[in-house]
Amino acid sequence: MLPGVDKTVVVDIAFDEVSGVLLSSVGPTRSMRQGCSVCHRHSPRYDAGSGRRRWRALDVGTIEVHLEAQAPRVSCRTH
Repeated sequence: MLPGVDKTVVVDIAFDEVSGVLLSSVGPTRSMRQGCSVCHRHSPRYDAGSGRRRWRALDVGTIEVHLEAQAPRVSCRTH
């Protein structure tokens, strides 16, 4: 489990020696797939989003860590 990241499964980890960045490909746990990002209710899928996205995670010592994942959007009735 990565620090500061809940309900996420690590799919792959790669280290880019040129930029010194640790890239972790992640995805949601089974219970969080198609969940609203605000209330976490299971909601119908709206679209696939705009491909893979990257977020900066907590660094490991002096090494930058980035998370990369698909970001599909859902249509929550409340949000």
